[in-house]
Amino acid sequence: MQWKEKVQELMDKKGINQKQLSKLSGITTSSLSRYLKGEIEPRMDVIVNIAKALQVETDYFLDEKDKSQSAYTTIATAIARKGNELSPEEKNQLIALLLGGGKDV
Repeated sequence: MQWKEKVQELMDKKGINQKQLSKLSGITTSSLSRYLKGEIEPRMDVIVNIAKALQVETDYFLDEKDKSQSAYTTIATAIARKGNELSPEEKNQLIALLLGGGKDV
């Protein structure tokens, strides 16, 4: 199952539409629509935002090829793009992950 199908399945389970997911994730409705149609590939920070909005781990959306990307690269990208929006708890989870004592965000 592709990531966009997983997103749609979770949206159905939670009873939310694209407009609501857009608001929860901070992604514009038009961009979210394009991601879900497969017109454009989402960046890692987009996947992180969608995962947070749907209350799942980012790994849920990633295929094995994407999971092989180093945790450091994934976290560095997320921090660079959205670091100022992370809660103290999320920052501590990232630090633990980078030090080898935590799980993916």
